[in-house]
Amino acid sequence: MSGTIMQSIFERSRDTKEIISIWQYNSDKGSLVGYITEISEEYIGFRHFTRFGKADGIIFIKVGNIKSVDFNDDYTKVMECLIEYSNIIDQPSQFNLNLQLSDYWQHQAITQLFAATDQIASYEINGNEYFTGFVHSYSEEDFILRCIAKNGEDLGTSLFKIEDVTEIRVNDIDDRRRLVLYKWRKAIL
Repeated sequence: MSGTIMQSIFERSRDTKEIISIWQYNSDKGSLVGYITEISEEYIGFRHFTRFGKADGIIFIKVGNIKSVDFNDDYTKVMECLIEYSNIIDQPSQFNLNLQLSDYWQHQAITQLFAATDQIASYEINGNEYFTGFVHSYSEEDFILRCIAKNGEDLGTSLFKIEDVTEIRVNDIDDRRRLVLYKWRKAIL
């Protein structure tokens, strides 16, 4: 490995704690994200982070098992943000839904979420698909959701019938992660 581009990427990651993604042969788990802590001819030490930006120990990886390395791409930048702001993700907002027992619970929830302009929520539609975002506007029968992707990308707006809402999730950790990334992308964080 000495003198290779991979070696120089590993050294830069070790020396500057630059976040990289490592893909391994015969692994269906996706990439490992973090930075290099140690380098030898056969193995690297790798400080791993969870998808929420939390340190998750050091993994020793055989260099021969590494298929590719991503760096300076959108996902490694996303992970840098999550590592820096992981403490915010741990803190649920103070927002609470106040629903009265009624057949119109969805409308009550959407009305309250519309008023809470900075509150993201996930909406299950017809019991099978989730959409996450901010309530943009609503009527008695339908609502517009500004949809946010899992890495904070703004997906635009979608219209849904209120009666099709079968579940609403507020303050879960995945939505807090999305909100941090959305604010980071909008330079609000």
